Amino acid sequence: MRLVCDASPLIVLAKARLLACLPQVASSIEVPQAVIAEVSAGPADDPLRRQLAGLPWLTVVELPTPISPVTTWQLGAGETEVIEWTRLHHDRTAVIDDHAGRRAAKILGLKVTGTLGIIALAAKQGVVPSFVSAVDQLRAAGLYVSTALVEDVARALES
Repeated sequence: MRLVCDASPLIVLAKARLLACLPQVASSIEVPQAVIAEVSAGPADDPLRRQLAGLPWLTVVELPTPISPVTTWQLGAGETEVIEWTRLHHDRTAVIDDHAGRRAAKILGLKVTGTLGIIALAAKQGVVPSFVSAVDQLRAAGLYVSTALVEDVARALES
């Protein structure tokens, strides 16, 4: 699986100390320049910002200009570039947690997942020992995810 990541999944995975899951579940991880700029402009003590330069598995990509009409959908620059890069490279999956960004990606017929989907895949592949424990780490790091959704995913992983 080839992933194109937005800032928020990367940030919360880093805060939860689960960032190392990404290269174990994906063959490539691409991050548009707008996402890098967003992370770089964040707090100096942000775990992702501190680690950013030392992630050899992360490939920074730059979109050709002009960007398509996706830019008029009032998404953040990071979500817009993730969606546009994924639209231009159909074999990728967009990793977006933002509801509006996920909806836009789905409208365009793109493959999309979020942080929870990444952790579910990591649990299925044995990269994390416990899906529920990993979700607890993500929640402690600031990810909001409904209990009902977590329970649904946990049940699916058990079957």
